[in-house]
Amino acid sequence: MLSREKTLKIDIVTPENIKILSANNKQFSVQTYDNGTFSEDSDIMLIIKGRSLPEIEYNSSVFVIASMKNGQRIKYPAYISMSSDRQLNLVARIGMGKVLQERRRYYKIEATIPCVVNTVERNGNRSVLESPYLTKIRDINIGGVFLTMSSSEMLEINDKLMLTINLKERFVDVEAEILRVQKNAAGDVVGYGCKFINIPASVEDIISWYVTELQRERILKEAEG
Repeated sequence: MLSREKTLKIDIVTPENIKILSANNKQFSVQTYDNGTFSEDSDIMLIIKGRSLPEIEYNSSVFVIASMKNGQRIKYPAYISMSSDRQLNLVARIGMGKVLQERRRYYKIEATIPCVVNTVERNGNRSVLESPYLTKIRDINIGGVFLTMSSSEMLEINDKLMLTINLKERFVDVEAEILRVQKNAAGDVVGYGCKFINIPASVEDIISWYVTELQRERILKEAEG
């Protein structure tokens, strides 16, 4: 089902693929028919509220492209059921959705983020660090991070780490597994590519919020510059 909890944003486009508007998951709501019951073939109503929305002719055919938190982009046929400058209602044919070719599983954004490694698990043995490793995250997405650290302790592929990440003073604890060890031309380790594992939905929401905020800030900065 198309839901706010699993969606980063939706784009409304014409049959010619011309974008009409975009809405993030805080700007739209979803209503089901038949007293709230739902099946995979049900239609749903999307309600977008805002200011100075484009007014679209009643019953016009459009498409909804949903960018999901899991990296998928799904395109649904839809039609306009109400349109004003403050609210747009459209009915989406959920049973006719098609997954578009994925550009990238998760959107990655570069940033310098303080992070602490609290535990390391290797071959099933977990060690709580008396002196946690202070690290920096160099890029992040909702699927994982790239870590750099000055510690002489060498980590290995498949090591599992318990991280505390500082996302604009919102601290999250998340488990990650090392997928790759990156080295420079001299053979020195420069960082570790990690994927998140067993990530709670609440933590995923905070990371998604953080990535979206950085995207928004950079878009605004580029527009001003």
